[in-house]
Amino acid sequence: MTNKKNLIKYPLIFITLSAIAIFISNYQIKNHEKEILDQEKELLSITYNTITKAYKTHAEIYFSTKINVPAIYEIMKKANSNDILEKNRAREELYDSLIDSYNSIKLFRIRQLHFHLPNNDSFLRFHKPERYGDNLTGIRDTVAYVNKHKEPVSGFEEGKIYNGYRFIYPLLDKKEHYGSVEISVSMYEIIQHMRDEAVANVEFIIKKSEVREKVFDDELKNYIPSKISDDYLYEKSISGDGDKLLETIVNTHPETKKQISTGAAFNFFTPYEGKVYITTFIPIYNKYTKKHVASIIVNRPNLSLEYIVEKDRFINILMVLFIGLLTYAYYRIQNSAWVLKKKNSALNEIQRIAKLGSCEFDAKTKKILWSDEVYNIFKTKPQSFEPSSDKFLSFVHPQDVGKVKSEFAKSVKEKKPYLIQHRIINPDKSISYINEAGYHVYDENGEHIQTIGTIHDVTNIIEYEEKIKSIENELESIINHIPDILFRCKIDDEMTMLFVNNAIYKITGYKAEGFILNSVRSYRSIIDPQDRETLTKWILQALKNGNDYSFEYRIINSIGDTVWVRETGKKTITKEGLEIVEGLISDITSQKNAMDKLQKFIDIQDSIVILTDEKKILFANKKFFDFFGYKNLEEFKKDYNCICDKFVKDDNFFYLDKMLPKEENWVRSLLNLSGRERIVSMTNSKNQAHAFSVSINNYDPQSYIINFSDISDTMFEKLQLEIKAVRDQLTNAYNRNYFESSIENIISNNEKQNGKTGVIMFDIDHFKNVNDNYGHSVGDEVLKSLVEVVNRFIRKDDKLIRWGGEEFIIIFYAKNIEDIKKEAEHLRVVIQNHKFEHANNLTCSFGVAMHEEGELIEDTIKKADEKLYIAKKSGRNRVEF
Repeated sequence: MTNKKNLIKYPLIFITLSAIAIFISNYQIKNHEKEILDQEKELLSITYNTITKAYKTHAEIYFSTKINVPAIYEIMKKANSNDILEKNRAREELYDSLIDSYNSIKLFRIRQLHFHLPNNDSFLRFHKPERYGDNLTGIRDTVAYVNKHKEPVSGFEEGKIYNGYRFIYPLLDKKEHYGSVEISVSMYEIIQHMRDEAVANVEFIIKKSEVREKVFDDELKNYIPSKISDDYLYEKSISGDGDKLLETIVNTHPETKKQISTGAAFNFFTPYEGKVYITTFIPIYNKYTKKHVASIIVNRPNLSLEYIVEKDRFINILMVLFIGLLTYAYYRIQNSAWVLKKKNSALNEIQRIAKLGSCEFDAKTKKILWSDEVYNIFKTKPQSFEPSSDKFLSFVHPQDVGKVKSEFAKSVKEKKPYLIQHRIINPDKSISYINEAGYHVYDENGEHIQTIGTIHDVTNIIEYEEKIKSIENELESIINHIPDILFRCKIDDEMTMLFVNNAIYKITGYKAEGFILNSVRSYRSIIDPQDRETLTKWILQALKNGNDYSFEYRIINSIGDTVWVRETGKKTITKEGLEIVEGLISDITSQKNAMDKLQKFIDIQDSIVILTDEKKILFANKKFFDFFGYKNLEEFKKDYNCICDKFVKDDNFFYLDKMLPKEENWVRSLLNLSGRERIVSMTNSKNQAHAFSVSINNYDPQSYIINFSDISDTMFEKLQLEIKAVRDQLTNAYNRNYFESSIENIISNNEKQNGKTGVIMFDIDHFKNVNDNYGHSVGDEVLKSLVEVVNRFIRKDDKLIRWGGEEFIIIFYAKNIEDIKKEAEHLRVVIQNHKFEHANNLTCSFGVAMHEEGELIEDTIKKADEKLYIAKKSGRNRVEF
């Protein structure tokens, strides 16, 4: 028997282990709760970003096609006049030009179209055309920023009338700055969109100081105090009188007001009236000032957290019971060890602790000998009576007497050891379970003479087994309440199930037991026939290669509906050496439906829109297939790996050969260009070339939404004008206008490719004789023929420029002066050997120079001109460097 000190330690052990187990359990649960909260926060942030990016795409398309055109710039040129009457006429003309298209974009929830002058004066608000002339400096920081830096800005900002998500672009025509224009969507539309997409209560609060600082006094009536925080206001058009449920939940978290002020995204969950709600705060910042000015609040119930809260209680109770059993078992073991040590391993005490008594039966005399522990097992005083078969059977439960007699007799007859488990009724009427085990001794004649055996009280063991079985049943119940399908199956074509939880019934409508060993149906049989063969092939291939796998496919449930699932699995080996698959099958139908909604939204766009991971197209809209003449992506991918393969090689547009060596792919290359340079040309199914303005937005960290807006009419008209502006009208060589507008880019691009810029200056020897002998018309033909000859023998990227009269220069990429000399010498020989009509013996003299870093290009040309002068003086038809 243990002392009092030892008795006290077991409750302490129980309490300590229970506390540790509950702490670990709660820690894991808290981590799971945090994971769910983080997932919710990320999902809602992505939803908000996707919505704003969709509106940005609309804004960019509208700006590129309707505003960033010559006609609008002509009007804005008048708007910058100092003449008030001309300003007003320009305002009316601008309103008449864009009112129809403005009404059209309002169908896409675009609310505001607002033009500003370079000094930040409001010039025309299409949503309130009667209000203009107020200066926005200090009120609309983004407008001031765009007009100052002449680059676009997008983001949330409070205005004098409305707040909203604003997209502001500079109005630049060549180098002339006429002001800026804002295209924006109100927060009312964004919040409504969020409510639809998130299927949740969504509210919007804005800082009181931001409203008072910026909103017209007569517009302040649109805002009311928010019960979320004293520092914030509701916008009545969005929130009405506020969401009472949200206000009640937030008021149970006093720390919320402080968290809002940090300007970071955060969320928390709240059990309320039988549900568990997740409340998420998404901060909104002023794009220019970087200040936190408002927040979007999303509040919706979450079934996963409801399940965790219930499971938390159940698991903690289960663990405490289990630890109690372990503590008790530990107590028994420790108690036994202490007694064994105290009594010096006395046999009787061992039997007592083990509840294992020994017995002997003399078959001839019918005498029975019991150890003291047998009496203890029968809860009688040791050696208080002489045992006998009848006395023993009097303890046996009446329902087990027949079994004991028959199994004992059978073992004697068959000369085999015996093991009999049965019940006994104790003197106090309690029931115990015992195991009888023993063997028989026979004489030389085969007669039974003795039986030696043990009697073991296994009551506690059976009770423990029953408790363990109960715990196993409870754990099985937990597994069966997991919403995803857990399974084990053989590696075969039919996916023969060895185990599957009850979640398969919720997802497929078929009971789990019907799939076990394909007793009613195989899992493979409910896979959509269109996916079945391919899926089986992919899974078996992955397992053969020793890889984990994850595939999405369709199944047909019990009522014939299609359900999208994602299956992940891996190969494992059982204790018996059998190779099996263990995995998880999740219902992703809602996610697929969300993707379908996105597809439908993109399909209504009047421009080509694709989703790409920079290497392959993940999906594309209807305009894509109409333009290229393909039925689906699979058909397109048979001919092309990427949409970039369709880019036309034209120097006026971006194409793959323009990528720099350090740029990873075409998307990265376009992102490195300014918005005005992101223009490509592609041919449609009728082989007609179109020009597209390209806008790129992140859809998630691994993929982009890319919009191709058709600007063919405007672009090709602009190209024709540019060609006329930069080409010499007689020879079609580039002119000095081209040189002055392009030379800096040429030098910069050559340096980016670790090279330098070479200059060749040349003119026709004795060209005056050609004009004098044959006339100026023949001289003009000679100049045109010379340009054609030189263009045939210089590289594609080399630029031939008519510098004046019969004098030309060539600007091109070179590594060193030797490259330039070789190019000039080659052209000298080509011209010398060419037979020009009316002037067969035409030659040219050449001067060459190489542009050095930090040197003015004019100085480089001057050096080439000096070398040309030397060539002339040295006999002509030669190259000097």
